[in-house]
Amino acid sequence: MTTFLHISDSHISADPAYHPPEIPASLPHPNRGVERLLEMISRLPYEIEFILHTGDVCADPQAEDYHCARELLTPLSQPLYLLPGNHDSLRLMRDIMHDGERTQVLGDAHLQLGGCHLVTLDSNEEGDVHAPNLSDEQIDWFAEQLESIHDGPIVVATHHALIETGVPWIDEQMRVQNGQRVQRLLRQHRDKIAGVFHGHIHQSTTTFSDGVTYICCPSTWSNLAGYPGLGAAEPDLNTQGGFNLVMLRENGAFVRRYSLPSLSP
Repeated sequence: MTTFLHISDSHISADPAYHPPEIPASLPHPNRGVERLLEMISRLPYEIEFILHTGDVCADPQAEDYHCARELLTPLSQPLYLLPGNHDSLRLMRDIMHDGERTQVLGDAHLQLGGCHLVTLDSNEEGDVHAPNLSDEQIDWFAEQLESIHDGPIVVATHHALIETGVPWIDEQMRVQNGQRVQRLLRQHRDKIAGVFHGHIHQSTTTFSDGVTYICCPSTWSNLAGYPGLGAAEPDLNTQGGFNLVMLRENGAFVRRYSLPSLSP
């Protein structure tokens, strides 16, 4: 069995006054959420093989934020795999945070990690930063990776959602717009796919389609609402920051959400 943690959308900032106007005043600085996350991870009564961060590691794509993130995440002892989000710079994140050992920054990548394969897609290639497209070359590469794997379950990870949810603002403004092409590939290999893990939409969701499970974990900082007919992003103050525990077995996956303690500003 492979056990890992899925975290996302930490929005770490070196600016102590960082607080975008669209974020409710009651929410604290995003670094406080990461500090609580580290506290909870340090107290978990079981072994974690690795931690997967599905993007928006930092608030802004600037060097000082990545230096801050590197320092803030230093207490983690587990291998850490970081994907870029739409708030990130893959180049800067690699230059500052990637050490090739404990911390690895991944774009389009395929790694074998113990009993599973991790296949990641950088969903920031083309189009709108919030609702991009994957390039033809990426999709062809992804198809080759899935076809080549014959042992162990596959964990697929990306920042943006690939699948339609039925929530208008997510589907129209926050999803990979040609994600259906990736979905067709995933459907063809569904017996090998343990799950598709993503962030970006700042909420805990599970979508099951054509035999494939798509899983988003909450942001460690601020979360958003999703319900039928919702046409614009809306804060969800009833959802605390959190992360997911993922336990992979040969024939399936168990996912449990952990909520972080509430924080005052």
